[in-house]
Amino acid sequence: MKFRPTVKKDREATQEEIECIKETEEMLAKERQLPPASQMVRNIATDHWNSLKAWIKGSQVIAPQEIAQKRWDICIQCPHLLYDETNPDTGKRDGRCTYCGCFMNIKVHYAVSKCPIDRWTADCKCNTEKDCED
Repeated sequence: MKFRPTVKKDREATQEEIECIKETEEMLAKERQLPPASQMVRNIATDHWNSLKAWIKGSQVIAPQEIAQKRWDICIQCPHLLYDETNPDTGKRDGRCTYCGCFMNIKVHYAVSKCPIDRWTADCKCNTEKDCED
């Protein structure tokens, strides 16, 4: 037989219950969540589309290691980085951005990628910066 608690409508919440609710609400407010899956798919599709355009133009698709490292150093300092997420493709712990949802230690290597909050820009050497835009 399954336990089913009874709820009395005339009962006041105890101080302990009120404190538990407040603690839970504070914890949830501090929790850094990822954007919706639809937005994350759009972000990665945009980066791949821009990479394809750069490749067709003969521009650089992969950022040089020193540029990728500079970008990663910036990401590590960012409060939007969750550095305890596990990449489902590699099984490794990767840094994930709570703003765009991307695995940033991978995204920094795309020459056409840019930080969603403009901490670093694209470095694809297209004819103009406007060519790299969405």
